[in-house]
Amino acid sequence: MKAAENSKHLDHEPPLFALKDLRVRLLQEHEYALAGRLLEREHYLGDAPRGRGLLQAVEYQGRWVALLDWGNASHKLSDREEWIGWTAQQRAERLALVVQNRRFLVLAQARMPNLASRALALACRSLPQHWEQRHGYRPVLAETFSDIELFAGTCYKAAGWIACGHTRGFGRHRADFYRRHDRPKKLWVKSLNRNARSILTAMDVPAAYVQALNRQSPERDLPIKLAQVSSLREHLAKHVRDPRASNTSFPFSSLLALIAMALLAGRHSLAAIQRYGQFMNAAQRRALDWPWNKAGTGRKAPSYTALRNVLMQINPDELAAAVNGWLQSHLGQLPRALAVDGKWVRDQVLTISLTDHETAAPVAIGIAGEHVLSEQHKREGEQTVARKLYATTPLHNAIVTADALHNSNPDAEAILQAGGDYLIQLKQENRHSYRHAETIASTTPLLPAQPKLKKAMAASRPAT
Repeated sequence: MKAAENSKHLDHEPPLFALKDLRVRLLQEHEYALAGRLLEREHYLGDAPRGRGLLQAVEYQGRWVALLDWGNASHKLSDREEWIGWTAQQRAERLALVVQNRRFLVLAQARMPNLASRALALACRSLPQHWEQRHGYRPVLAETFSDIELFAGTCYKAAGWIACGHTRGFGRHRADFYRRHDRPKKLWVKSLNRNARSILTAMDVPAAYVQALNRQSPERDLPIKLAQVSSLREHLAKHVRDPRASNTSFPFSSLLALIAMALLAGRHSLAAIQRYGQFMNAAQRRALDWPWNKAGTGRKAPSYTALRNVLMQINPDELAAAVNGWLQSHLGQLPRALAVDGKWVRDQVLTISLTDHETAAPVAIGIAGEHVLSEQHKREGEQTVARKLYATTPLHNAIVTADALHNSNPDAEAILQAGGDYLIQLKQENRHSYRHAETIASTTPLLPAQPKLKKAMAASRPAT
């Protein structure tokens, strides 16, 4: 066994000129045992926990000089969240795009000036490709920690990592529990893509990263503060009539509050709404006034059938008006940039959201409950509900962006009458508007020169 180890890692200090000859390799699973023994023997924390995401070896002439163990990012770090600028819902959906360097070890016999920072920089450069080989997508951000009582973190700083705060002295203990160890660590982050923060906070994630998204996240963070849940529930109880018969298990306002919060959190199917409720913790269930289970050990979550029955019976206009009234009274000043987006829930309920560009948080929601007969009815329904939203939402100092579906004079006029401006996508199917745009493009310095624009438009037209 000793001979096998010596054949893998360097048994003498490499020469100074070796830094330019370092190579990074993705280790295969049959090499994990040896790497684990080296980490256990030489790293001050020992080997990393099980469930390796990826192991890299930095080599000189085929011998290991450094090892890096990568895994899943921490579930929640306040300083990281502030640095990225994403919402709780974005974090829940996109956390897999962040990976954590759990162990970094320069082997004892390979230590030399600048080797650590050089190895770390090379490993980070190869990490997106290696992670894609193993998991099918490229992460955009790396994180790690250094013990402030033992290390200054010089190699991380030299390798381009950014110190963005400290932990609070807690460590994960088992699945969902944390315990205090009173040894805060310095938090470091490293962008693996120059647009990392934009990708993590954008309203729509680029197609290359969709595979990493957790669309059915068991995220327990609410789109509103826990203290506001009761306020929302009371507001809905006051403004939406209960159409159900007697002998119901859940208070009507509790079901409406769950539906409203799930929609605000980006859940757009009935199954996703029901699953969102299933993962709520005890405090959240208590705030929603859900009933106790038969054993009296906890509060049960609504079933799929219970939510479906409510959605089929409620007056959609009453619910939309109630939710919007509550949002407007709590969100404060309206954002400067909003986007309109429509989703159908089982072809039964249409939700249209005006959404803040920066935070992706809805500021107004419209709902239609008519049954759908065709795709044309879907399009007309989305346009109609969107215009109702414009008429009932103050849009002063706001810019509304929308796709080509909303490119019509009634939509534009409704936005202007509400005090807003608009930026709506234009396609060639809108012949008159498209020709008018071509004419305007030749007379304004804010758009490309006419020959360049025509060339771009010709390239975008399908071959005939």
